[in-house]
This record gives sequence, structure tokens and C-alpha cells, in this order.
Amino acid sequence: MLLDRAFASTNNAAMAAFAGIEAFVCVVEAGSVTAAAERLQTAKSSVSEAVRALEERLGVRLLDRGTRRVQPTEVGRVFYARCRKLLDEAAAARLEAQSLQETPVGRLRVAAPECFAARHLVPGLASFLAAHPAIEIELSEAAGAVRLVEDGFDLAIRVVEEPAPGLVVRRLATSRVIIVASPGYLAQQGEPVTPSEVARHRCVGFAPLSWRDTWRLGGAAVAVRPVLLTDNTESLRAAALAGVGLAAVPDWSVTDALAAGLLQRVLPDAETPSSGIFAVYPTNRLMAPKVRAFVDHVAAGLRARGLAA
Repeated sequence: MLLDRAFASTNNAAMAAFAGIEAFVCVVEAGSVTAAAERLQTAKSSVSEAVRALEERLGVRLLDRGTRRVQPTEVGRVFYARCRKLLDEAAAARLEAQSLQETPVGRLRVAAPECFAARHLVPGLASFLAAHPAIEIELSEAAGAVRLVEDGFDLAIRVVEEPAPGLVVRRLATSRVIIVASPGYLAQQGEPVTPSEVARHRCVGFAPLSWRDTWRLGGAAVAVRPVLLTDNTESLRAAALAGVGLAAVPDWSVTDALAAGLLQRVLPDAETPSSGIFAVYPTNRLMAPKVRAFVDHVAAGLRARGLAA
């Protein structure tokens, strides 16, 4: 009985220390206790108490707590580097253990562009979860590229010309920019038959890319003056459907609208830029069965919608 109590006490202390380390690392990376609490999905007071308890056990101050931003002390920076490696090793050990079991199980954290998730991930989730009832999915429809390791994601879907180095990559499909417009707009304004004619049309531009005001069609750079600029792919699609004008959109964002006749492709023979749709995950993690199953499912769904790799 005494041995059991001693073991339980030691185990509880170890768990508390690990929780303090995890909270400390998250505060450093997030820049504040509030942001760390949101990332850890816990109360702000719990994060503060865990870090303070860690400082008391170590007998050192790890954080300078300012009014706007929390920063590590000199000792804290050294301690953070060690703790980051510890947490990475713990994550790798967890995933390695999971990879040894055949049944996909556990929470799967996935990051994907908002419009891509709505068009090509969410519609297939019912069948995926029915086939893998032991999996839970947390989907983050991030506007920008998330930090996979630091933010605790299992994988991300990225639409880019070339993925960043240091990641394991699987190409799922090709994303090609195409020019589309609503039938109503084309009936009113006419359909351009050469790239140069695009310049006289009302156009919708995608602000984050060079395509905002220069469209590359059939080897020619066509200067356009957008009547609407947006940084959201869903809004780009909505503007085209509403008849605002010609829109340069990724083909995967409008496959359903084209099939339904709600949009019409313009200058289909003109060559346009393309990039890849990739599944990426950190190199320091084995591909767990839940990740492999999900990526296979997404790849099959994209093939079924005619989006070839």
C-alpha cells in the first residue's frame, strides 16, 4: 500500500512537471498566456499555474511577463530549446506507437484552405468516419500555412507550386488556374476569343497572387484592372457566380458549378499556370494509420472528381 502511494505520488509529480513544460513551451511560442490557453484548449489560469509551479520546482524565473507580450528570460531561452526537443520526441514516440497498430484511431488534426475544405474535404467526411469510427477529426480552415509541429497538426493540405523543405509530401492532384464567368455575364458582355480581349472585360482578381492584375494566358501577360479584388477563394467563386465579371480561379473551386452549367470556362485552350495539391506532414513523425487512411481517402475523392495528380 505504501509502495502504491509512493508510486502514485511520483507519477503525479512527473505528470505535473510535463504539463508545466508543455504550458511553458506553448506560452513562448504563442507569445502570451491567453494565446497559449487557446491553443491548449484550457483555462488561462491553468496555464499560468502550471508555468509558475514549474518555475518554483526549478527555482528559476523562466518568463518575463510584460503587459502585452510574455518573453523567455535568458535562462528560459536555454530551457525552451531543451523542452522543445523533449516535446518533439514525445510526439514522435506517440506517433510511432500509433503506427504499430493496424486500426486507425485517435484525433486527427488537419489544416486546409477554407474553400478547398468546403468543396473537397467536408463532403466526404461522413463516409470516412463511417469507415473509421475510432477517428475524430479537428479541421482548421486556415487562411495561411500553419506550423505543423509547433501547432500540433498531423497533416496539412497545401495548394502551392512547391512545398516547403523539411516536410514529407504526397502530391494528390493538380490545381490549374482557369478563367470562368457566368452565362448571364457572357450573354451581356460577349465572350473573349483571344487573350488580349480579356482586358476590356470586368474582371475579379485574387489579391494574394500576381494574378490580381496580370493574367498569364497562352504565354501572354494580359494586364487587367479588376473591379473587385478579394483574398478569399470562396468570395472569388461567389463573384463569378453572381456575374460580376471574368474570374481567374483554381479549377478545383468550381468543378461543381461548371458541371451544373452555373459557370462557363472562357478561353479553355489558352495555357494557364498550375500548381500542386499536396498532403504534407513533418519529417520527424511516422505516418500513423489515421493519417495514411485520411490521405488515401482524400486522394481517391479528388480522382473521382476528375482532378488528376
